Amino acid sequence: MNDRDAQLALSLPSEPPRYDKDAFFISDANRAAWQCVKSWWASSEPVLVISGPASAGKTHLLHIAVKELSGNVADTHYWSENTERVACIGIDDLPASDSKQFLSHLEGLTSANVRLVLAGNGHPAEWAGGLKDLRTRLEAMPRATLGEPDEALLRTVIAKSFRDRQILVDPRVIDYAAPRLSRTFAAAQAFVTLSDEKALKTKQKISTSLAQKIINDIPI
Repeated sequence: MNDRDAQLALSLPSEPPRYDKDAFFISDANRAAWQCVKSWWASSEPVLVISGPASAGKTHLLHIAVKELSGNVADTHYWSENTERVACIGIDDLPASDSKQFLSHLEGLTSANVRLVLAGNGHPAEWAGGLKDLRTRLEAMPRATLGEPDEALLRTVIAKSFRDRQILVDPRVIDYAAPRLSRTFAAAQAFVTLSDEKALKTKQKISTSLAQKIINDIPI
């Protein structure tokens, strides 16, 4: 297939992300975090923390961790009042807006023997909002830390991001882009977003020549 045969980007609704275990690509960059989740399943630890940079796969790993225990996933604005039948709750997008309320709910749910998986950007200590007790608790919890991607994971992220947008591209576009982009999730997301926008605006196909122009314009 040559660049002329690459499919045009179409303005179609994005597919909902897949958060199942089979869709989680394991590489050297996230293997330790994956092993941490598996160890937590087998442990009696009440809380697991998942942290890392934006777009690193924290939400995906959160869903996998919670689903294994037949739990529910929520965000920081939701806490279940009825916990008798809930084995595990996942709270995404930390930090919470109210640190004191967060600490209160954390204590209440763990006292009710509900296991928790907490996920958010950056270091967990930053989620404490200045509360020393909360910071101490967060730093003592087992933590699955996701880092920036290696090239293998970067390729997977780019391919998945195009699929989520329902855009088919020549695999050579990804082969060209992956070794030339910064090894960050932000760079991968910027490349896919700018490629989509440029293709729609100029009615060009996403080709290696377009990828070259996009990469030169990415400031990260």
